[in-house]
Amino acid sequence: MKIQGASIRRFLDKPDKAVRAVLLYGPNESFAHEAAQKLAAWAVGKSDDPYAVTKLGEDEIRKDGARLADALAAQSLLGGPTIVWARISGKGADAAILDALDAVERGEPLGYLIVEAGDLGSTAELVKKFAAAKTGAVIAFYEETDAERAQHARTLAKELGLSFEPGAEDAFLSALPADRGLAVKEIEKLALYAHGLGRPVSAADLGALLADEAESALDAASLAAAQGRAAQAVEALARIDALSGVSALRALLRRMLQLREARLLIDSGLSPSDAVAKLRPPVFWKERDAVAAQARLWTGRKLNAAFDILWTAELRAKTAGAPQDLIAADAYRSVAKLVA
Repeated sequence: MKIQGASIRRFLDKPDKAVRAVLLYGPNESFAHEAAQKLAAWAVGKSDDPYAVTKLGEDEIRKDGARLADALAAQSLLGGPTIVWARISGKGADAAILDALDAVERGEPLGYLIVEAGDLGSTAELVKKFAAAKTGAVIAFYEETDAERAQHARTLAKELGLSFEPGAEDAFLSALPADRGLAVKEIEKLALYAHGLGRPVSAADLGALLADEAESALDAASLAAAQGRAAQAVEALARIDALSGVSALRALLRRMLQLREARLLIDSGLSPSDAVAKLRPPVFWKERDAVAAQARLWTGRKLNAAFDILWTAELRAKTAGAPQDLIAADAYRSVAKLVA
């Protein structure tokens, strides 16, 4: 079964009980991970077994091909459901996963299989097999548009009881990182700090409440790299927990794309400050001066060199077993040196 469009949300809110194996993939890794968490929570249900969910990485499955099947067939200690959550980035675990899917299709008494597979192509064998399976499902997650990011942020803010004075909402939206997981954390922090204000949040509140929080470690890393501060960029990356190297590379790529837009406006005759003011989505007000200063440093030639570094690094990072964190750190250093 291939699930797409509006059906994705419906499936994640109320999964089909006939589906026992789900493949989640695509360039939006935060979405895929969030979906895996929801499915795992649903499959566990009311079970109190702390070992109900078994998480396996690609290297573990590749080294021991039977480990996935054994985990899927294992009985819960408390008699509840068994969930196996496999996270892969290459093809090293494909054979074991397809064997497990075949077993599920045969109706063997197995647990619930979740495969979080990164940015697979739509023609990958795993995608085809899960889409064709009667008890399987496949969902692809793509990058959000700016409008989709803003809508999600507004919805979550409303659910958490946040309201804004006129003009403050734009500042709030521009302050959020593009990564869904990081954005959710920032919104939750703001809701916690703003609790009890007794009035809508103002732009001044954002400056005070998020003085240390509005800019995530990932944003700090990409900002430092764009300013030519290699050491600070790598130090900021090191503070990020559970963030993939690919996500870090894409954050810096977004920063470079932002600077390319600013550079094009400057080359058309605008001042750096005016160029930054025209960027969409809007640049967070606390970063505007910094981005304007960066736009003066980055020429078209240097930006093209940065794109080459980042695209090459992402290809390397997607190789099975590649040290993503180290590759990302090296790329940040190399980009920073272009304007150091």
